[in-house]
Amino acid sequence: MIENYEPNAGQTYIPAEESCYGTVPDYIPLKTPDPELPITLELLPEFRERGFTCGETWRQEFLPGVTAEMLDWFWANMEKCYYLWAPGAHKSFRWLKAPWKYGFLNSAHEIVEPKGPVMMRIQISRLDPAEWYPFGESLEHLICEGIYNSKGELNDATIHMWQDVPGGCVHICTTMENTRISELPDCIKRLVEKLEQVAAQGGPDEKPPVPQPGPDGKVNGLVDHSGFESSRWPEFLPTLFKLWEGHPDPTQNVQCNLTVRKNEQGRFAYVAENPPVAE
Repeated sequence: MIENYEPNAGQTYIPAEESCYGTVPDYIPLKTPDPELPITLELLPEFRERGFTCGETWRQEFLPGVTAEMLDWFWANMEKCYYLWAPGAHKSFRWLKAPWKYGFLNSAHEIVEPKGPVMMRIQISRLDPAEWYPFGESLEHLICEGIYNSKGELNDATIHMWQDVPGGCVHICTTMENTRISELPDCIKRLVEKLEQVAAQGGPDEKPPVPQPGPDGKVNGLVDHSGFESSRWPEFLPTLFKLWEGHPDPTQNVQCNLTVRKNEQGRFAYVAENPPVAE
């Protein structure tokens, strides 16, 4: 009997960092919603004082046919669709702490995907928005995810937010970085080392070689990784969500509500606990 089974995205080339298989297909970026939602994302003073900076760009995207409920479900069931989310670019996924066992806020996962001309293995933890959401405004649903160093310091965070609108939902993605971190996370250190090797040698030593930029500067045809991911949700998520709808085992079909409201401290917090399904 297998006792250490971990749910994952399925079979893939191992070691994933050396995979050169698959090219990113052409895609059409999502359109801006019409009208755009009146929201402004400005970093709260307390985050600026702690040395955090916000990503320079963020945009609203309209996801036709995708509901907020579907995206809530997606983040707790990523092992079912990680390769569909960015085909050709996403190379590996596994839960380090699966939501069904640890609860949503305590969940964490590990991925492998391209960062420039090299592949990067990254450990990502879910963050409590009541502590880490850095803005005074938000859409109705959100998720904060981050990378920690060995000292428990948050290096950076990626923030997604979304809410229903007629015909689908609107989505925003942005980032936050810590300028006062005392040391880089191990995964960033490895990335820097690989990039330095590429710069020094004119190309990586790994066999088979990792994907390299083409004449247009793209890696596997991809410039905007986040935009590519977003464009994929309308393609697969409504169908996948429908296929799993009503599946009776809650450890296989994890239910999740990522709606947020301001708490007594004026911070956005989840209205649902999203606890472990079973101990």
